[in-house]
Amino acid sequence: MKDDNVDDAILRKAVGYDVQEIVEEYSGENELLKRKVSSKHIPPDMSAIKTILEIKGQENDLAKMSDEELEQLKTKLLGQLKDLTKGESDESNNSNKQD
Repeated sequence: MKDDNVDDAILRKAVGYDVQEIVEEYSGENELLKRKVSSKHIPPDMSAIKTILEIKGQENDLAKMSDEELEQLKTKLLGQLKDLTKGESDESNNSNKQD
C-alpha cells in the first residue's frame, strides 16, 4: 500500500480544512430531541507544513545524487539495518538463555 493516505492527511493538516460538528440530544426513550449542526474551520498546522518541507528537501537531495552515491547510501543503510536486527536477535537470544 502506498502512503497516499498519509500524504493526503499531512497536506490537509498543513493547509487547514473545514469540519462539520453534529451534537444530538436524546430523551430517556432514545428519541432525538435536538440536533445541532455547525461548521468549524481547522487552521493550518505549522508542524505539518514543516514536515512537508522536510520531505520535499529530502526528495531533492536524493534526486541530486549520482548512481554511485545512491549505491553507497544503500549499502550503508543496509549495513545499519543488519546491525540493528542483529542486536535485536542477540537480545532475544540472551533473554531466552536466562529463562
